[in-house]
Amino acid sequence: MADKPSRAVVVYGDGFAPLVHTNLHALASLGSCGFLALRAPECQPSREVRELAQLLDAYDRFMGLRGAFFTVGFSVFEVDELASELLNLLGFSGGKVSEKNDFDLVFLHIWLDKFIGELLGISPPGSEIAARLHVSLVLSYGDASEESSDLSLLRPCQSYTMKGGDIRHHHPMLVAQWQEGVTRRDTTKEFSYKEFQEHGGYLAILADRFLHEVAFKLWKAPKYGA
Repeated sequence: MADKPSRAVVVYGDGFAPLVHTNLHALASLGSCGFLALRAPECQPSREVRELAQLLDAYDRFMGLRGAFFTVGFSVFEVDELASELLNLLGFSGGKVSEKNDFDLVFLHIWLDKFIGELLGISPPGSEIAARLHVSLVLSYGDASEESSDLSLLRPCQSYTMKGGDIRHHHPMLVAQWQEGVTRRDTTKEFSYKEFQEHGGYLAILADRFLHEVAFKLWKAPKYGA
């Protein structure tokens, strides 16, 4: 368990849930995995905007949480330097943790298997950084039509289903979270819907509650639902 406030990297891959590679499986096997349920739209903005808006809901409500957002299309860093540069913004450098950091959370809107590999290589289990760095990987399906309602079959019944509202029960976002000594470790071995459904420990929450959970792990907000 972390004895000081942590910092977080959130990686969001829009439309890449069906395209998973080795390093994403490795992250899933280390952490706790599950689903982020999406609300059905009341209006019709583009799917990309609608899903990202739910994921970023209420980010400005947290006490002093300093966040940086990077999206696709930037070319400031080479790929092999990206993980190190983003961790520097959080105060992680040379395998050490500095108490002087520019940001508490970095949100990366991109999909990159190599980036996850670099991140795990810089913060291996047992290292000083691994105990203070929270990593969340979120992948969505992109444009998808309704084919099943498997999410509604999760047991025990998830709390958000009892509060009403129009919730989409198909093609949720997939999420894997890892921080050594903080997140639970389930028996998931691969980053996939079937594996998360059968072995994930996270089950499902609403996507617009996701950052509440991250803020709680950074000591910036009370536990969601508490």
